[in-house]
Amino acid sequence: MSIDSGFLIAVGTAVLLVMAVFIIIFVAFYQQKQAKQQLAFKELQAQHRRDLMEATFRGQEEERKRLAEDMHDGIGTMLSVTKMSLNQLERQVAGDGQISFQFQKTRSMIDETMTNVRRISRNLVPTTLDRFGLLAALEELADRATDSNTEVQLTFPECETPFPPSLDLMLYRIAQELVNNAIRHARASQITIQLFCIDQEVRMSVMDNGVGFDFDAVMENKQGGLGLRNIESRLSVVNGHVTFDVAPGRGSQIHIQVQLHDAQPVNLLS
Repeated sequence: MSIDSGFLIAVGTAVLLVMAVFIIIFVAFYQQKQAKQQLAFKELQAQHRRDLMEATFRGQEEERKRLAEDMHDGIGTMLSVTKMSLNQLERQVAGDGQISFQFQKTRSMIDETMTNVRRISRNLVPTTLDRFGLLAALEELADRATDSNTEVQLTFPECETPFPPSLDLMLYRIAQELVNNAIRHARASQITIQLFCIDQEVRMSVMDNGVGFDFDAVMENKQGGLGLRNIESRLSVVNGHVTFDVAPGRGSQIHIQVQLHDAQPVNLLS
C-alpha cells in the first residue's frame, strides 16, 4: 500500500512538473509572440508616420513649385508689362523734368520688385539644385545670404556628390532653414556650412557666432520651434539624426548625419 502511494505521488509529481514546464514554455512563447507583435506594431506606426511626413513634405515642395511658377509667370510677367507700358508713357510725355524724375523713381521701384520676385521664386524652387547639384546650390545660398553684415562660408573637404536628388533637396532645405535662423534670430555675423562625406555617411554642420538660444524653451514654443521640428521630421524620413549644440549667449553648432545605405530617400520632387 505504501509502495503504491509512493508511486502515485511520484507520478503525480512528475505530471505536475511536466505541466509546470509546459505552462512556463507556453507563457514564454506567448510573451515572445506578444513582444514580436508589439514590435511589428511599433514599426508599422513608425512607417505610417514616415509615410505621412513624406506626403507632407512632397505636398510642401509641390506647393512651393506652384507658387514659384505663379510668381514667375504671373507677377513677374505683369511687372514686365507694366514696365514696358511705363516706358511708352514716359516717351509720350517727355520734356517735363519733374515727371521724368517720377517715371525714373517708379521704374526703379518696379525693378526692385522684379528682383525680389525672382529672389523669392529661387528660394521657393532652387533651380540651381536641379541643374548643378547640392554643392552649387549651397554655394549660391551662401553667396545670396552674404551681405555687409553677415558672411556665410561653405566648406566641403573631400566630399563627392551627387547624392540622390531627394536627399540633395532635403539637405538644402535644412541648410536654408538653419542659415535663415542664424541671420534672423541669432543675429550672426559669421556662418559656416560644412559638408563632409565619410564612407557611407554624409555629415552637414551649420555653425554661427550668434547669440544662441535655449533649445528646450524654443521646442516648447509651438510656433517658435516649428523650423527645428521640421528638420527633425525631415531627417526621420531617411533615418537621419540631428544634434543641437546650442545655448543662450554663445554661437550655435547644428550637426546633421545621414547614413547613405539606410537613407532610401523618398521622392519629394514628383
